[in-house]
Formats: sequence, structure tokens, C-alpha cells
Amino acid sequence: SFLPSFNEGAFTVFLFAPPGTSLVESNRLATNVEMQISKIDGVKSVARRTGRAERDEHAEPVSSSEIEVSIKDGATQKEVRAHIDMVLNAIPGITTMIGQPIEHRLSHLLSGTPAAIAISIYGEDLNKLRSVAKQIESALSTIPGARDVNANREVMITSLPIRYRHKELASFGLSPADAAEQVREAMYGEVVDTVNQGTKQFDLVVRLDPSQRETIEQVKDLLLRGRNGAIVRLRDVADIGPERSSNLITRENAQRKAVVSLNVADGSNLGDLIAEVQTVVDPIVQSAGYTVHYGGQFEAQQSATKTILASGIAIAIIILMLLQISTGSLRSALLVLINMPLALIGGIAAIYITEGGNVFENTAALFGFGGSYIAPVISIASMVGFITLFGISIRNGILLINHYEHLMKVEGLNVTEAIKQGSMERLVPILMTALSAVLGLAPLALAAGKPGSELLAPLAIVTLGGLLTSTILNLIVIPAGFSLVFGHTTRTQL
Repeated sequence: SFLPSFNEGAFTVFLFAPPGTSLVESNRLATNVEMQISKIDGVKSVARRTGRAERDEHAEPVSSSEIEVSIKDGATQKEVRAHIDMVLNAIPGITTMIGQPIEHRLSHLLSGTPAAIAISIYGEDLNKLRSVAKQIESALSTIPGARDVNANREVMITSLPIRYRHKELASFGLSPADAAEQVREAMYGEVVDTVNQGTKQFDLVVRLDPSQRETIEQVKDLLLRGRNGAIVRLRDVADIGPERSSNLITRENAQRKAVVSLNVADGSNLGDLIAEVQTVVDPIVQSAGYTVHYGGQFEAQQSATKTILASGIAIAIIILMLLQISTGSLRSALLVLINMPLALIGGIAAIYITEGGNVFENTAALFGFGGSYIAPVISIASMVGFITLFGISIRNGILLINHYEHLMKVEGLNVTEAIKQGSMERLVPILMTALSAVLGLAPLALAAGKPGSELLAPLAIVTLGGLLTSTILNLIVIPAGFSLVFGHTTRTQL
């Protein structure tokens, strides 16, 4: 996965009513959901926002509501979310999504949607785009690892276009721009002055009374004034709807697009889910002759993984060069690098035991004693932990190899004697360096699952597990390897 699951102590619940839902109806619906969620055991408080102003950077229609749910200390986040799901599933006709405040904002930055995975379908035919998005939404809803599947497709709503007849406008001394400006001022208002109240300033706006602009007939009867003073009704110089049109036309790279978003269900992981999603989505999009792009946390995870792998390979090469300079021998440098796979064993085992679910059941499954095992999720934080671990574990190998060579070169011991004496003399320094790292990382590992520990705890767990195996195996494998490689080497040859 890109990042570990956060434990923010709060949920963000999104409610999407059908486009065109009035503010009154949307407020009634969201209030009902609010009241039911507030009664759930473990919920501390509930706050809601319905719609966002048109000039807001993230403008939303009044049919969309966002509910912030705070969880009591000690409450189980998984159980609270399950109860919220039950409340939302009982309400027909709405689309819902559950995230966490920071988590969903991060997803929004990555993909433009509050979900972990965003599937963008590109094409030119709006009706076909809507059909493809609907097919994908239906197909993904049946995948066990997917949740909160939502097709942000373009839907048809009733609009009121005004198309001016230029010839009639000209006869009354009006241009299309003049007429459009007068309609705008009547419907939306015109700022005529500024009112000062202490340190605050307010615009004074003049527009038609709401009772005079409620119906289509009232809009048609709007009076326009020509430049020569002529008065004419809007219906006499323009063709006025209503008509059905798309509520949203989104474009990217000069193409229209529809977006289908989804989150990862508990017990699933991003890598496996995206592979299954691609298997389902690609045939649907290809059959329509359109193109698809997968974004969100998946895209960020792929990019971060490539960066870390490239960095890891570069670091391994640099370490090898430095080790050869330090030891003066390529064979000794390669022998020290054996600590990297030794550390890898413990790091993977630590993830296997701690990250998948119940520690005791996973440990029993690891050693073949039964138990139901839940597969772990390796995040970018865990991968960074491996890179940190390699540096610490290689230090222990250097302590042994350098001391073996010192005993053979300076004190004239043979290989067997150098290994025995060197291992005993370096046992305490190796244990001390490993123990100091363990004492520093243990508090982070013990804080796993608590808010704020999501990024550092996986790193600490990987490092601790790797230190355990690399320290123990280092004292077995490195001496044996040194004896195998340098067993017939004399002091002068070394």
C-alpha cells in the first residue's frame, strides 16, 4: 500500500443525494443520518456541512453533505465504522463514502476524489461515457475488497437556457451582452454600494425579490430596457428552456472524462485490489473504444515503490564500494553484505506477525501450529524501514570481519583461532549496538495502532525484527562464511 491505515480518531462521512436535490430535502436527509450516527456507542460528537459556496475552491452542490464523526477515547474504530455502514446501508437512493479527515484530503490531493483509487475513463460521447461508468460501477460493487464504489458520472438535470434572437434584440436597441447583463443583475444582483459596520464591510446588492423570480413564467416576463429607452419582455427577444442537459462536463488532456472512485475494504490491500480492478475494468473500457487511467494512492504507491527500489539498489552499490575500500577485499565486502538478507528475514517475519491482525494467531500460523492468518500489508513506511535496517545490520558485520582480519594480520592467528577469539571479543560490542537501537525503537513499535504512530510504527517493527535475526544469525553465518572463504588463506595472502 502507499501509506498504512490511519487511526485519526474520527471519520468523514460523505452523503451524495441525486443531483438537483433541494437544500431543504438534502438538509432533512443529512439531519436524519446525523441523529442516527450520534446514537452509536463510541461516537463522541457529530458535525455536518451541506454544500459549499460557489466561489469556494472545492465548491459542492447542496445535494452533497459531509459529516465529521469524532470517536470517543477507547472506542474501537472498526466497530464504529461497521455501525456507520449499517446506518448508511438502510437509506435508499443515496451514494455514500467513508474516510478519515487527513486520509481523504490526501486522496483528494492525489486524484481529485476523496477515495484511495480513482479510475478515469476518457472519451467524447457523453451518453457512452455515462453508460461505461455505470457498467464499471456495477462490476466493481461485486468485488469483495472494494467499498464505497461511486461513479462520479455526468447525469442529466433540468436547466433553463436563454437563447437570444439577435434580430429582435436589435430592433429594441439591445445587444446579446446588454440583455444578458440585465438578466444577470435581476437574478443574481448587482453591487451598488458598500456598508461599513465598525471594522466590517458588506456589499449592498440590489436584485429582484425572490417572489418575482421563482417560476419560469416570471423569468420570461422580465423587463429589459433598450438603449433608446424601449421596454421589452424577455420572452419577446429570446427562446427560453427548460431542457435536459448534463450537470457536469469534466475534461482532462482535451478529452471528456468520467471518474469512478473506490476505497479498500478492511482485510484487503491496495496492490491486490488494483490488480483485480484492472482485470474487471480494462475489458469494459476497451470494448467501448475508450481509454482508462488509474490514479490516487495506487499511482503514488507505484511511483514511491520505484523510487525506493532505485534508491535501495544505489545504496547497496555504494555500500559495497565503501566496504571494499574499508576492508581492502571484495570477498570481505561481499561477506559483510550477507547481513542484508539476514536482516530481511526478521523484517518480513515481523510484518507477517504484527501487521496482518491478531499477533498470537499469526505467530501460530507462522510456525505451523494452526490459527487463522490475515495477510499483512507492506506499506512505503515498511520499505523505508528495510533501508534503515540494512545500514544498522551491516555495521555488525564490519565489526566481526575487521577484527578477524586484524587478528590474522597483526597478531598472526590462523583462521580458526581468529574466528573464535574475534567472535568472543566482538560479542559485547555487537549486542550493545543492537540493544541501543532496540531501546530507541521499542517505544515506537509498542505504540502501533495508536493515533500518530501510523508511519513510524511500521518502520520500527521492521527494524526491530531485522535486528533480532541479523544479530543472531550474524554471529553464526559470518564466522562460518569467513572460514569457508578464507579457510586456506595465510597471513601474507590476506
